[in-house]
Amino acid sequence: MQVESLSELNKQLMSLQAGFLQEPYKSYQARCELLNTLRRRVVDNSDALVAAADKDFNGRTEFDSIFGDVIPTLSVFDYILKHLKRWMKPDKRQAGFLLWPSKAHVQYAPKGVVGVIAPWNYPIQLALTPVITALAAGNKVMLKLSEFTPNVNQVIRNIFADIQEHCIVVEGDHHVAAAFSKLKFDHLFFTGASEIGKKVMAAAAENLVPVTLELGGKSPVIVADDADIAHTARSILFGKLLNAGQICVAPDYVMVTKQCAQPLINELKACYQAYYPDQENDSKITSIINEKQFSRLHQVLNDAQEKAATIWPPIKTQYQPQRMGLHLITDVKEDMAVMQNEIFGPLLPIVIVDNIDAALRKVELGERPLATYLFSNDDNLIDRANKTIRTGSLAINEVVLQVTVEDLPFGGVGNSGMGQYHAKEGFLTVSHAKSILHSDRKTQLRTKLMVKQSKILINLVKKLMLK
Repeated sequence: MQVESLSELNKQLMSLQAGFLQEPYKSYQARCELLNTLRRRVVDNSDALVAAADKDFNGRTEFDSIFGDVIPTLSVFDYILKHLKRWMKPDKRQAGFLLWPSKAHVQYAPKGVVGVIAPWNYPIQLALTPVITALAAGNKVMLKLSEFTPNVNQVIRNIFADIQEHCIVVEGDHHVAAAFSKLKFDHLFFTGASEIGKKVMAAAAENLVPVTLELGGKSPVIVADDADIAHTARSILFGKLLNAGQICVAPDYVMVTKQCAQPLINELKACYQAYYPDQENDSKITSIINEKQFSRLHQVLNDAQEKAATIWPPIKTQYQPQRMGLHLITDVKEDMAVMQNEIFGPLLPIVIVDNIDAALRKVELGERPLATYLFSNDDNLIDRANKTIRTGSLAINEVVLQVTVEDLPFGGVGNSGMGQYHAKEGFLTVSHAKSILHSDRKTQLRTKLMVKQSKILINLVKKLMLK
């Protein structure tokens, strides 16, 4: 629903809170029934979702919508439904010698009402994945959709239209998002830019609301001298042009030694020309979401050119509206805009480094990326990267596809985010690990004995434990 004020949002939140209090622990069967209902609705509305995304982007490939949005969403349903029963089981723990024969366990309880702020770049899966996870954990959900994808939003609203007792869908601009961030949720989940994430976290802190921030950053590609150049070029090109580079884990820039730089550049050009002969007008490349983002990317290109970068293909004086293909940028300098902020588009800087140690050092000393990509078959180098690079995820000889592995958690570190979702870690994120100790009469009897015979017991404990 379209809302404008904090008071309206509070009313929606209070209705969900009241519903949660009536059923604070939803059964396994009830959770599965709800998830299966939603899954069927996503399947039934899949064509509508794809068509809506095409309208919102003013041209989005069916591949990007099906394989980047719809299929991942259905995979989340399937993975959670397969594992949910086990996740819900009490996790037995040891009460310890002093409390024997007491029993201890952890119960993963619902937190309450989870707020979700969704982005525009993958408006289906990045909206629904945290919602699915929160509902699976027994929570209620309040979902704020991006104002830049109104057509997709309408379909999602239809999906949830008659189950608003479980999830209320909210729309609105950044003012609504700011008010949404101030609500007293039991958990708040945000996907978007790092600078906005800081504001969301600050707003949530007023009510001590725990947050999960899925942000972004400049995810580097490190190409070692032993890399398979043809495979590396194809992989980078795939990741950079998926959704026209409008993806938080897209390869942001490439670091390569002088020895391999030209062969890699040549291969990237050849692959691009072979796969996308019409370049930015090719129907296999998704459009930039809106004129504002398109203009931003054009300004980044112009800045690089003004600072003596070499750009291929050359910048055009006029592009089709919101259409931009790959641009390789060489002779890169650190003060260029393309190296200062996350690109979030089909621009690819190629940075020549003296050696791979210099590349690793640059990543280690910079802001923590959401993903790092290393192309090499050197086990020692891979091991070093694994142990030294602080990054949300590390993929070897591949890009982007680590996020498709359902059994792996996904999340950033430092400037690229905090907290995780996907896999069991996602379920735990929106659950409260409640510690439970269950004592019986024998324990009470033992306590009385400890009071009466304290000296004997103290000596026994000292003998057994103070070694």
